[in-house]
Amino acid sequence: MINDIFGAVGDAVTAFASALSSSITSVTSMFYTTGENAGLTVLGTLLLIAVGVGLVYWAFRLIKGLIRRA
Repeated sequence: MINDIFGAVGDAVTAFASALSSSITSVTSMFYTTGENAGLTVLGTLLLIAVGVGLVYWAFRLIKGLIRRA
């Protein structure tokens, strides 16, 4: 009976890990493709542009705040 319980719990954990793995693979394939034509997708390129603009904006506000304090 205990083996059946641990078997059911193990199967549930394995199924959850498999579902999580496939969901992560699906999400990353939206931004980056693998295989013959590996590289960024249009959405991945737009995401990198947005991250770059955000970092520049953050740095500008940081420098502006430091100048204002002086």
